Amino acid sequence: MRTLHIALLTLALTAACGKGDSPHPVETTGPAPTTNAAPATPATAAPKPETTAEAKPVQHVEIQIATVANTMTFDKTKLTVPAGAEVHLTLKNNATMSTLGHNWVLVKPGSQESVAANGLKLGEPAGYIDVRDKNGLAHTGLAKPGETTDVTFTAPTEPGDYPYICTFPGHYMMMKGVLTVTP
Repeated sequence: MRTLHIALLTLALTAACGKGDSPHPVETTGPAPTTNAAPATPATAAPKPETTAEAKPVQHVEIQIATVANTMTFDKTKLTVPAGAEVHLTLKNNATMSTLGHNWVLVKPGSQESVAANGLKLGEPAGYIDVRDKNGLAHTGLAKPGETTDVTFTAPTEPGDYPYICTFPGHYMMMKGVLTVTP
């Protein structure tokens, strides 16, 4: 009896799911389907998804960068990401001296000095970052010694070399590196 019950349940589920692969005929009511149906018109046809050779899935990149003890240096001075990638960068401040706060700021080429100067004008409450400065492309917050900070940003779409710096007062001249954006 249990086997019969399972067989009937399987048959019912198969019919309900539209899988007419059952050896038992399924009765239908209504008119038989026709084969001379009019072709769909553009007004009723489902739009085809546009495909282009340029459409690529967004790549996700994780970057870990740190400071070197009580120096004004990053442990990595060369980073590489694909153009347009979503980048999650984590900065660990390994300093132990309370006077060595650090951040990570990606800038347009040739703008390191002006970005650092604009951040300096706003001071520590702003993390030494002027968010209105169009030359700053992405930045972490200010990390005090022993702290970690992070940022998620979209890499530039134009391939090239983009400098990154620390804008804590006096650091940008020595605490720097290059993010290479590849096609």
